[in-house]
Amino acid sequence: MQPKFRWIPLGVKGGLDESNLSSHLIAPIDSNKFVCLDAGTVYTGLQAANQKGCFSKIELSTDSGLSTEGTILHHHIMAYLISHPYLDHIEGLTSVSPNDFPKPIMSLQGTIDDIKNLLFNWRLWPNFANSGTPPLLGQYRYIPLKTGESTKVEQTSMSVEAYPLAHGQFTDSTAFLVESDSAYILYMGDTGPDEVEKRSTTQDLWKRIAPLIKSNTLHGIFIETSYPDERPDDQLFSHLTPRWLMHSFHKLASIVDAGNHLEALQGLKVIITHIKPDLSADNTVTETIKRQLFSHNDLSLNLIIAEQGRYYEL
Repeated sequence: MQPKFRWIPLGVKGGLDESNLSSHLIAPIDSNKFVCLDAGTVYTGLQAANQKGCFSKIELSTDSGLSTEGTILHHHIMAYLISHPYLDHIEGLTSVSPNDFPKPIMSLQGTIDDIKNLLFNWRLWPNFANSGTPPLLGQYRYIPLKTGESTKVEQTSMSVEAYPLAHGQFTDSTAFLVESDSAYILYMGDTGPDEVEKRSTTQDLWKRIAPLIKSNTLHGIFIETSYPDERPDDQLFSHLTPRWLMHSFHKLASIVDAGNHLEALQGLKVIITHIKPDLSADNTVTETIKRQLFSHNDLSLNLIIAEQGRYYEL
């Protein structure tokens, strides 16, 4: 498939390294208007991307009073799509809020309620939003999304559908299906295996995207793989391992083509995010997860390990 989207990871890890937490810029291939999918790291991610020349490929707005990072933040990030309110997905949003430019925060109602009540509440952080605890600074506008309903992202050619993902007993996560000109990408926030979570949220999501795979209009799936296979199921805390990820993709393949499921997803771009670093002396967890993913990949998926600050086309 010809690329239809630009993708710049501002942060890719699942914890520990506060300079590299979940956050991804996505825009149509011919556009400089991005959505920010999660916001664990924002400003440091913009710095990393700028240092690697990502923005030299993009026509930027003219604002001589701002740095390149400031220009992107003010004029080219048009909305935040937040999958869930855990800190490794909103730390960057909190940090940049005093210097940001007005824009919407979009998610399912539960995530918006948690950000409003538990973050922007004048106790943990000033209220930079347009509702909640007064006084309202109005930097951000909350836009609740309804499950499965397409909503236009203002000032862009993109629209988004939101779907809940199981992420423990206290909060759901969200999957965002982003569309532009009949091309799609799927960004999945944190989630555990359906079998462990005892819910069918991933299976339900697979049913929604299977027709897009059949029609060759799905240009990539962003999905977490937080832990290596050795992690016990009762210690996953609503996350995936390489074995569980491939188990889930086998289920997707059977929905796409039950009669030939081993070839149903051949070449599908699967972007691996949210690998959790640890404190081991050899620090090999990332390489272990990579090795296990590629070893299990009997579906010929095009596995891409997300790297902070790189420019990609999907």
